[in-house]
Amino acid sequence: MAGYLFTFGDEPSLFESIKRGSYSTLMNPKWNDTVASTLGDYVTMRPGDSVYFFSKRTVYGIGEIVAVTAETVAAENYEGASLKPKVEYAFINLNSIVENPVVTTENGEKVKRWVITFKPSPHFFATGIDMDDLLLSDPKAFRSLRVFERRSFIKLDDEEDAAFKAALLRRNIKALYNPTSDSVLGCDFEETLEKYRAKIGSRDVTPDIPGLLASSRKQNGALTSEMLLEVGLLYQLANHDEQTEAVFGAWDYLSHQVAASPMKPVQWVDRIDVFAFRYIDGHAPIVESYGIVELKKDTVTGNDIQQVMKYVDWVNREYGTGDYSLIEAFLVGRDFDTESMEALADTAERKYTVGRPARPEEWRNLRFVEYHTDESGRIAFTEVYFGTGSAENNQDPLSLFE
Repeated sequence: MAGYLFTFGDEPSLFESIKRGSYSTLMNPKWNDTVASTLGDYVTMRPGDSVYFFSKRTVYGIGEIVAVTAETVAAENYEGASLKPKVEYAFINLNSIVENPVVTTENGEKVKRWVITFKPSPHFFATGIDMDDLLLSDPKAFRSLRVFERRSFIKLDDEEDAAFKAALLRRNIKALYNPTSDSVLGCDFEETLEKYRAKIGSRDVTPDIPGLLASSRKQNGALTSEMLLEVGLLYQLANHDEQTEAVFGAWDYLSHQVAASPMKPVQWVDRIDVFAFRYIDGHAPIVESYGIVELKKDTVTGNDIQQVMKYVDWVNREYGTGDYSLIEAFLVGRDFDTESMEALADTAERKYTVGRPARPEEWRNLRFVEYHTDESGRIAFTEVYFGTGSAENNQDPLSLFE
């Protein structure tokens, strides 16, 4: 399972969220790429994912996500929360699932577009852990945490999530075995769920991703921003869209905007558009394959190959232990500059050695994919081929499930 670290400006707000058993990000009322990116995080949340909270140098936990309704993990707080039209505060206040859906901050009005609920797992401990102590507890495990800046929350992979849990459990070992009202924080998640579900009634509160994409498409089927393309791909993969998985395969862990460069100022960090894990069947969390997707909303050129190959090398070093065969990569665009692709497609290869005695291997598993958004907001993906042997030598991801 994944994990999420949510940040708060003050501890009283943090403890209030834990007590309530729900969380909503304060978002800009005007639609922008930051809002879209946050939606991309929400659509990949799953029941059982861990939750942690951070304020004033201290991390608190541990909880796990509970679905708001039988069909929805992250719910729209009000109808139209996932769409672009101008926010009407009066409408939100009357139709919100959560209380106080509009908040005045020093940076102006903020709205709560989406909401999740969670429960203790096993407890929300009253004693948190200092960020420095957390980082020192298992330095190699922390990747996302080291580039956590100016974001309301971040997603943690299995290894980082396990490190969070280990540090908090060890710090609270006495409370774990003998929880008391002084050592464990109360969490009224059942009462909150009952209240939210009563307000929802029969309304569909699933984020309206197709509606968002339908309103954001150009006449040629391209989308107006790459972030929206990310959201659409994540949504269709997370919901196991058959045609999408026929191209990309099925993935057990999905994330986006994942840091993929050596330590440097955060504003200059390179990020993988979509990053995924597939576990060995029946042996999670042992990873069978890592997936990398680089997205271009318009035309892809041969020069874009070098960008995605940089990420392939990064994942090989950081995750793949030198074995390129663990990696599947995809370069996606509305269309391709055929001439430059034909000229440079064959540069998407790596020669490496594995085993003892050493044996030479060759990696050619960068796949090229065109997308088209229809009027209903569904994205169709089609694989295309460039270069000698690209179709023949690329491993078919679906063969992994046979």
